[in-house]
Amino acid sequence: MVSAISIVAIFALEGFVTTYSDGTKDLVFVQTLWRHGDRSPTKTFKTDPFQEDAWQFGGGGWGQLSPAGMKQHLNLGKMLRNRYVTNYNFLPNKYNAKQIYVRSTDVNRTIISAMSNLLGQYGQNDNSSTPGLDYPDVDGWPAGYVPIAVHTVDDDTDHLGNMESTCPFKDQVWELAKTSDEVKSFVNSADVQAVLGNLTNYCGQPVDIDNLWIITNALYIEQIYYNATLRTKNNWFTDAFYAKADAINDQVQLFQNGIFKTVPNIVNGHDVGVLTRKVRGGPILNDMVMHINLKLMCQGQTTPNCTWINNLKNYIYSAHDTTIYAFFSALLIEEYAVKPSGGYPLYSAAVLLELYIDSVDKKPYFKMVYHEQDGSGFKDVTMGIQGCPQNSSYCDLDILRNFANTIKPDQPIDQWCLTDLNKSSSFATVSMLFIAAILAINNNFLGLF
Repeated sequence: MVSAISIVAIFALEGFVTTYSDGTKDLVFVQTLWRHGDRSPTKTFKTDPFQEDAWQFGGGGWGQLSPAGMKQHLNLGKMLRNRYVTNYNFLPNKYNAKQIYVRSTDVNRTIISAMSNLLGQYGQNDNSSTPGLDYPDVDGWPAGYVPIAVHTVDDDTDHLGNMESTCPFKDQVWELAKTSDEVKSFVNSADVQAVLGNLTNYCGQPVDIDNLWIITNALYIEQIYYNATLRTKNNWFTDAFYAKADAINDQVQLFQNGIFKTVPNIVNGHDVGVLTRKVRGGPILNDMVMHINLKLMCQGQTTPNCTWINNLKNYIYSAHDTTIYAFFSALLIEEYAVKPSGGYPLYSAAVLLELYIDSVDKKPYFKMVYHEQDGSGFKDVTMGIQGCPQNSSYCDLDILRNFANTIKPDQPIDQWCLTDLNKSSSFATVSMLFIAAILAINNNFLGLF
């Protein structure tokens, strides 16, 4: 079935101007979602010898981007420039504020990652920018450095980029999911209980599946920066024990993103898998699809509300591993794209969602590309999406739209987050019964004529 949006878009597609084509496919829009670079732990456990004062880089303290993390995003920025400026001639050679928009979560490491990335894209001394026009022509200003705005919103209400934003409804769904047979069976297994029990003794605090990530994440980073000292001071730490704890956390992360072996996973009348994907990955996937729909509908229109999207070529989200994983989970390709299963995307991982128009059939297509980590290239993950062809890098846009519709939040996310899970269910049931009754009455009434 062709949607109304598709019909409107088809009439507008002739007007697109593109500078990169792959056969009959013309690139018209790119959205980029990346994880920040290498950082210090965001918190740690009680007995950890490496507390906050152990982390001095990036301004010091918890969760700060390291010089290594800055370099990772500088490298990624150069790769993106090479792809979209040098090779594709799609983005402008010098920064254009109308064509590029950057949105970051409101924490230092994502904002500075965005700044570092943009330095790689548009801040090099390569004669692409002009002193006195694009940046001050004065001593002390780095030659070629063009400052680019990074926009943000309050972290507590950022339901697109921050998976830990304040959302009581999301918390209720997770608490309900933990009562499912699948999660209880996993948590109560002998192996999991043994690891959690040992960590409780080692860490000087109760450890469960909700705070296990704090320990595994801190230990992961400490192996990078304090490996020898870590093993000396925490004599309980071994590679084998860490691998066990990390594997348990990987499985927990699958649950937290709505990925269960039991499908559907119904608890008290709620499909906790679908609800979780709706409230976590649903907002950002639908935000991306909304941009695409606007891009298509506004083509050829000169109304003020279309000016911004008509000019825009690249919309960037600077966010977290949890953001990318929620996005992939919404599309059910988390295990296809990220290895090992349940493991979160690595530092400077990035997703590229490219919108193409076919110059022959005039239909919109998308391509999804993944950058795993610093030092890796770009790999096509489009074929991992259910419904996309296995012999092409391009997929009908309606496949993406259908996924977005399936996991679209039931209400605007700011409102839905404040909804009580049980009350919203009861209200929805009553509403559906009321609508059904009205339709029945209406049909009976019409039958009289």
